[in-house]
Amino acid sequence: WVSDAPMWHLWHMWAWVLAFCLAWCTAFDLEAHDAIGQTAASAMDQEAIRQIKRMMGGQDASDVAGWGHQVDDTYPDMARLHFQVHDDAPGFCGETRTAKCEDNICLLQSIKHFYGKVLSDEGRRMDFPEIDYSKVAKGIKFSDADFLKMLINLVGDLHQPLHVGYANDNSGRKILVKFRGETMSLYDVWDHAISEVVRTQESNFWLGGWTHVRAVSSEWEKDKAKWKEDGPFKSFDRWLSEAVDFTCSKAYVHPITGKKLAGPSAENGPVEIGEDAYQEWRQLWLRQILIAGERTAIVLNDILDNKGATRLATGSKVQTKADEERKKEEAEWEKERVQRQKERRSRTSSSFINPSAFITNLIIAVFTVPIFLLVANHGLNPQTYAGLIRSLLEEGPPGPAPKSGGKRFE
Repeated sequence: WVSDAPMWHLWHMWAWVLAFCLAWCTAFDLEAHDAIGQTAASAMDQEAIRQIKRMMGGQDASDVAGWGHQVDDTYPDMARLHFQVHDDAPGFCGETRTAKCEDNICLLQSIKHFYGKVLSDEGRRMDFPEIDYSKVAKGIKFSDADFLKMLINLVGDLHQPLHVGYANDNSGRKILVKFRGETMSLYDVWDHAISEVVRTQESNFWLGGWTHVRAVSSEWEKDKAKWKEDGPFKSFDRWLSEAVDFTCSKAYVHPITGKKLAGPSAENGPVEIGEDAYQEWRQLWLRQILIAGERTAIVLNDILDNKGATRLATGSKVQTKADEERKKEEAEWEKERVQRQKERRSRTSSSFINPSAFITNLIIAVFTVPIFLLVANHGLNPQTYAGLIRSLLEEGPPGPAPKSGGKRFE
């Protein structure tokens, strides 16, 4: 295929891939979600894996883990579903925590909403928060497969510490730090900078199978037991509470000096995040990915192991900009495929015998065929051919044939 494709098409294809990567590949939103999806896949039951592949057209949890952010790119206000922003008024990182969640448009309520929607489509009855989608994306509609994709993405976001941060610092965006020679926000450090350093400087590790639930097996067993004991909504509440604790004690605090990076007692920035501090945060960041993955698996197993999962519809009702770009590319490929077929048919339908080529081949055959027959019959020994030549030279011209007698025997 590549040899037949025009070079401009290859450049066009790679340009699209590059554009996509510039938008997504450097962000936590894709790379970390993919790792979360891989961890989830390692902890999913076989029936759940079978059902998700059915619903996603052969894809698994890691393939669709970042889909929610493609939706955000198309419908920007949908991003509000991915954050649980807390009010500073009751006290920064205090015991009393109040989230800004008007009309249930926030992270925790979104998780409960999409979980409840998909369970109700399975035939299971439960109360869950309602969300008026028109307040974040006019005209958007979700299928059962879309509900699952949103859940996979949102449970992952619940474990990105600055997705459950505080309003006064805009979820860490107003906090500046120096990281690897660059000044950036604390949000960016946790969102994609740590991920990028691990992927680029530790590529063998990143691609080496670390995203397996066995790395957090004890936490997985505890979370499964608590899920059975408390049920889904209390588990979601607990996960949020743990996530905010992590944000306040780890993400908002310098890991070496222990000084606050946010809140009333925060030191003035930008604060230097050195190599030792990075190593501390790296370990915490990787663990958050694994915890998010095993919890995503618990949610998916609960939904897809149920006999009602066979009722869930396949396919997507949400068309994103990424979908539109893919369709354009596929249409371009199909157009070129048809053109190449026409060219092949044109060459095939032309004259089967080319006179010039026929004469050339005939001349070649006149010389090569006799040589081939000689070699086939007499081998390659030069003495054999010398003997043949001598016998031809020694033979005289043929004489008259003897007269035949009347008797055959005497």
